[in-house]
Amino acid sequence: MGEAPLLNGNRLRFVRRVIIKWYEKSGRDFAWRITSNPFQILIAEMLLRRTTAAAVSRIYEKFIGRFDSLERLAKARKSTIERALSTVGLQTMRAHHMKQMARILLTEHNGVVPNDLASLEALPGVGRYAAAAVMNFAFGASEPLADGNVVHLMNRLFSLGISGPTDNAIWEFMRTFAESQDKRLYWGIIDLVSTTCLRRNPRCNICPLSCSCDFYTANPK
Repeated sequence: MGEAPLLNGNRLRFVRRVIIKWYEKSGRDFAWRITSNPFQILIAEMLLRRTTAAAVSRIYEKFIGRFDSLERLAKARKSTIERALSTVGLQTMRAHHMKQMARILLTEHNGVVPNDLASLEALPGVGRYAAAAVMNFAFGASEPLADGNVVHLMNRLFSLGISGPTDNAIWEFMRTFAESQDKRLYWGIIDLVSTTCLRRNPRCNICPLSCSCDFYTANPK
């Protein structure tokens, strides 16, 4: 596990501003981004693990409409939940985790999604990133977020050499880089990686960050 690298503060602020400005103009619209409902955001983050946002968007609103409370989710047959999740994959595991999560919140948290990072992270099928995402997007807490998208973009921009989101260095880096943990920044990172900073054949010619990107400087196109 490494330590967060030190980079020029002006450059970090510039990159942060550009990502947020780009997101406001070019970011994607998803139903889970326009709600602050903790239950709905928790469901979205559980679905988004190991699945594309586009795939989740095709079932999310119907799923939330059918299982619109912890009670309904807890009482539903696992096979019913699996069928509702069939198009996003891993439906057996997801259904199992969701039923367990709903039961735990009902029995141990009075039917309320906790505003507490440790409690969220302990829920089945949640983990560090999803817990921090719920804290940010549902409760407005200033918690850093780091997943594969974050690691990919930060490595390209700043030559961090971080191996993956399990390396604590990326979490410490994002604590500094993101400052107030603006949700637009994280959504901008996700959408930039999905649409522009592709892992193969990156579209550097249309990227708003090319002028401050180590990868582009080393590989001009």
